Amino acid sequence: MEPIKDLRSSERYVVTEPLAGNFGPAQVTLIDLAKQGAQIEHPQPLRLAATGRLFFERDEISVSLHAFVVWSRLSGKHGYRSGLRIEDDFVHALEKLMNQGAIKPDPESLERKPKRPVAPMMKPVPTSPEISPEQVLLVRHAHARLKENVDEAQKWYSRAYFALRASSSDPTRYPEDVLAVWEYLERSVPLSTVQRVLNSSRQ
Repeated sequence: MEPIKDLRSSERYVVTEPLAGNFGPAQVTLIDLAKQGAQIEHPQPLRLAATGRLFFERDEISVSLHAFVVWSRLSGKHGYRSGLRIEDDFVHALEKLMNQGAIKPDPESLERKPKRPVAPMMKPVPTSPEISPEQVLLVRHAHARLKENVDEAQKWYSRAYFALRASSSDPTRYPEDVLAVWEYLERSVPLSTVQRVLNSSRQ
């Protein structure tokens, strides 16, 4: 079995059986996990940028992680699916879950990642763009997190840089922290919005 430490930079792990837990007060079911993210399903909507503890148990494994919502959408007629950004290290818990057979590598995760659409070249920003309060919270939260973790910020910046290069866009048009935040948030906030929020914070 390939150790997670060799895969954890990008691979996701799908659950092999229903794995129930909680995100804050909300009851959730985990769909997949990664070193710094999780995809969950839940019956009630979650607010974008909401923060809380993601908690779940399986046998002797108990996991409690600080996370926040980076995207959320309606899934089917009676539920929602959301993406969480996890801010705690739980690689050892992933290894235990994998050894127990509770999760398994998603063989298509690495193939899908390069195909994820990236932002086009920067266009002129309207004079009065619609930027939601949730997007402002997401960007500022991510920026504060990455300012405290230089190595992590460099990792997300590098991913964004090469993704834009692969799409024939010019990554040098954007500051490093803008690209890092955009990638950290799984590109759920438009690149131009990230730049505008950070520019306003610098004024």
